[in-house]
Amino acid sequence: MRKGNGILPVAFATAMSLTLVWTMAFADEPKPDFAAGLPTRVGQWKKPDKPALYSRDTLYSYIDGGSELYLAFDFVGAITFEYAAGEDDTIKVDIFDMGSPRGAFGAFARGRETLADEVGQGSDYGGGLLTFWKHRWYVSILGYPETETKRKAIYELGRSIAALIPETGSLPPILAALPGTGIVEASARTFHHPLLQNDYVTVSHENPLGIGKETEAVLARYVRQGERHVLMLVDYPTEDDAEKAQRAFTETVLGGTASARMGERWAGLKRSGKRIVIALDASSRQIVDRVLLEVP
Repeated sequence: MRKGNGILPVAFATAMSLTLVWTMAFADEPKPDFAAGLPTRVGQWKKPDKPALYSRDTLYSYIDGGSELYLAFDFVGAITFEYAAGEDDTIKVDIFDMGSPRGAFGAFARGRETLADEVGQGSDYGGGLLTFWKHRWYVSILGYPETETKRKAIYELGRSIAALIPETGSLPPILAALPGTGIVEASARTFHHPLLQNDYVTVSHENPLGIGKETEAVLARYVRQGERHVLMLVDYPTEDDAEKAQRAFTETVLGGTASARMGERWAGLKRSGKRIVIALDASSRQIVDRVLLEVP
């Protein structure tokens, strides 16, 4: 199991007490019986007699310092298995119920480094770690140190898990709004919690954009003709919400102007109806202006 990503702890008490509207649509779905459905043995690795179960209240005991990330994507519960061929020869299987495809894709996309479709609805593999998402589920399978035999077992387990999930989920629609030219495709990350707005560039330790459950946001890195920048889009329920976020960001981050230096680089913002478009980490004001024009 991968540990946390150094995210600063934040107060999740309110979020943990709420029944999220967009999760309720999936609440009554029958859940796969992973404990019964997964193979008893994969190669030399044997399934444990009982899996471990974790809830929102207990996840921290399993992922020391990293549970905030999963909670930010509306984690519901997890079932984990440690396949073993010996005390120090294990394959750890973590199956996270993220409540909806929105949460499952978000959790997967934040950690991926490549684009592949070998397992589930999108997968990433490297160094003995396979991650993928399917419908409301985010799955992590770790076999370290990596061997060719272990890699084959990891993929066999991944495909077994994916086969137990009959449904598929839709990608967050905001992804379609990202310009394609120059995008580093595996960098696109969707989110709806302000904890995640600083993934590529430190935007703010506050929440001037009002990012929350009712918003949809995406971050992506771009490289084009030797230039790099980061693009952020945030969609709001109403134009009034977007206008309020525009004012707050302009005043608190950009110093009252549409574009400004942030350290040694440039950033800028525009509003288009219910959408905020922000260019970050650009080398000049001219690059900021060009990037903002590329998004309707």
